Amino acid sequence: MPPATVGPEGAPHIMGGVALAAIIDAMELASGQPILWANIQFLSPTQHAEELHITASQCGGGQSVGQWMADAHVNGRPTHRVSASLGAREPSEKHIFAKMPDVPRPDECEPMGGPAWGAPGALHDQVEMRLAAQDFDTGDICVWSRNASGFENSAGWLAIVSDFFLGGHPKTAGGSSLDATFRFVQSAPPGWVLSVTDYAAFDRGVVHGSARYFGEDGQLLALSSQTGVLPRIPRA
Repeated sequence: MPPATVGPEGAPHIMGGVALAAIIDAMELASGQPILWANIQFLSPTQHAEELHITASQCGGGQSVGQWMADAHVNGRPTHRVSASLGAREPSEKHIFAKMPDVPRPDECEPMGGPAWGAPGALHDQVEMRLAAQDFDTGDICVWSRNASGFENSAGWLAIVSDFFLGGHPKTAGGSSLDATFRFVQSAPPGWVLSVTDYAAFDRGVVHGSARYFGEDGQLLALSSQTGVLPRIPRA
């Protein structure tokens, strides 16, 4: 479906975060347990994919928390590999240490024009984004985002948001993800999510960084980290 894709018109591909969300959904369905964390490797492109075929199986763990693995294929070709843990140890005491930074509220921020991630009707048309703060010298960027369909800010939607990592810093625009790790804390009702991204290093042609995601009430929803290949620097 076009809303799940990015890329130029005529050559769409499944956005990496969408693939991760679909695989998380598949593992939750297979296990009957909620996601704790997942790491995805992006193995090969998904241009012109008509179907993403996912297989998931438990490979370890105990009664409360299971270790899982999953693979995704397009036309018989492996495209994604995921390791994850699902479950919960109950009863448990909740305490959130992470605090949302003091940034302007969404209604105080200007809408982001941002890059066009695909043809009309693609993923970029499903997301509204507003810039809250940025410092390209320190690699710190804060962006509010919300989906146009009124989805709950569930693990699946937050996994998609976590893949907006590349492009937040101008030097990463046009790059491609190698891997991503997503850690889920809790969901939130439909509304804005603040992505607080820390670009840690550019080295050997890749970018390393991490992010935290907060609901409108300031509660931590999820965390992520990612490594992406930077765009090639034109040679003289």
